[in-house]
Amino acid sequence: MAKYLIGLDSGTTGLRSKIYDLSGNVIAQGYREYDCVYYKPGWIDQDINMMVEAMYDSLAEVVAKGKKAGVDPNEIASIGLSTQRILHMYVDKNGNVMRNGMGISWQDSRCEAEAKWMSEFGDEYTQITGLPVGTAWGSGKVKWVLNNERETYEKASKILTTQEYFLYKLGARDGWFQDWSNASYFGLLDVQTMEFSDPLLKRFGISKDKLPRLVGSGWQVGTIDKYASERTGLPIGMPVCTGGGDQQCAGIGAGVIHEGLCEVTFGTSGVSLAALDTPKHDPNKKVSLSAAAFPEKAWESEGLQMAAASSYRWFRDTVGQVCKMIEPITQTSPYQILDRHAEKAPVGSNGVIFQPYLAGSNCPNYDGTARGAFLGLSFKSDFASLARSVLEGVTLEARSVLEAFYSFIDIDEIILSGGATNSKLWCQIQADVYNRPATMLKEGECTVMGAAILGGVGAGVFKSVQEGVDTMVKKVSTYEPNPKTVPQYNELYDLFKTAYSSLAQGDFYQKLNNFTENH
Repeated sequence: MAKYLIGLDSGTTGLRSKIYDLSGNVIAQGYREYDCVYYKPGWIDQDINMMVEAMYDSLAEVVAKGKKAGVDPNEIASIGLSTQRILHMYVDKNGNVMRNGMGISWQDSRCEAEAKWMSEFGDEYTQITGLPVGTAWGSGKVKWVLNNERETYEKASKILTTQEYFLYKLGARDGWFQDWSNASYFGLLDVQTMEFSDPLLKRFGISKDKLPRLVGSGWQVGTIDKYASERTGLPIGMPVCTGGGDQQCAGIGAGVIHEGLCEVTFGTSGVSLAALDTPKHDPNKKVSLSAAAFPEKAWESEGLQMAAASSYRWFRDTVGQVCKMIEPITQTSPYQILDRHAEKAPVGSNGVIFQPYLAGSNCPNYDGTARGAFLGLSFKSDFASLARSVLEGVTLEARSVLEAFYSFIDIDEIILSGGATNSKLWCQIQADVYNRPATMLKEGECTVMGAAILGGVGAGVFKSVQEGVDTMVKKVSTYEPNPKTVPQYNELYDLFKTAYSSLAQGDFYQKLNNFTENH
């Protein structure tokens, strides 16, 4: 009898797997961290083979921990996958990853010229895909490969994202299965029909034969094979199911499945997601219309930040590296130490504004040349000011996404998710900056929860996504905005917007990128 579900979330900087019971309680978890490869500003690859090894190791860890907690692997009903979107690879006829095993990251912005070319389509691209033109989507990166690494494209048997490659490596060997939600953010899907767009494929010069088979989320596409079982301890024959893109999975795991609900995730990236009952385009073309992670056709709207919690990680590893170095001695998370310092700084961080554009700016600016900065530094700027300014800067960028939603959707509730929910300070900053109550969940890592629910749907544990959400997703508390702080953040938000527009309109970012390219 099925008693448990496994959710697996492959993120940009790490891979997490969890075993849940059918009430949504975490029984065990495994984690493996990895890095990206930064060739030069704007160029970001990831080692796919290393990520596959991390997947096996994380699952082996969670199964072993589960056994210690009394979990019989044969009582695990299924595994569902949440995978970072847009990261893509080129594989040969034997399923081996080309380009020395490297995939091109969603954060990569080398396709500025291709994005400019896409903007010449007028409204056609956005009307078909639901995506504003930008450098984040996979379509522009494939066009870059066509223009700069033509031999890679010609020799490739398939162009894949990690969802279908990981499914294949777990045992789904009857084909390459890409769910609609991942396909939607790759940038070649007709968001109304949920089929690859023939007009776009023709414009880009991409053969449909090189693309995977499209399916819904929560579909069983295979079972754990002998090799995956040996590597992980999962039983041979256990159902392997499509999950979805990480942020669409987060929407499921947060219970954001009906219009009026909005979820804000601060993981490596930042994503604000609003559920839609019917497909709706943003009249201002700031946020996307995309496929939701459902077994049947469904939609949601999103705004993407290229860096969110990864900005805080960057701060930890550079400015705050001592906090990380002393962790073995203090047995305290470096993020807890950073938060303690950040709490000492006042609202507005003593006038320091952090621009979180470490990988460019996606929504609402769509500027791949934008770069991060600390503005307003003075002799009063201390370590606490810098730490708090990172939390505030990422949140101010998220507010610009939410305001795009407000122009065409009525938002009744904001739900917080992602690793940043471990910080009470950051949660309160979000409530104050958004000037709306922010709801917390028992399980803050909603991507993994959403993947597990979709695996349960695929294996027949739940009759629908709604049943899975009702059974497993639990709300626990709400942060209320502080009326004394809200006016200060309104003022700071205006300064934040002015800082970006002043630098962008003055051509500073482009000139800076030209300098780094040349030197």
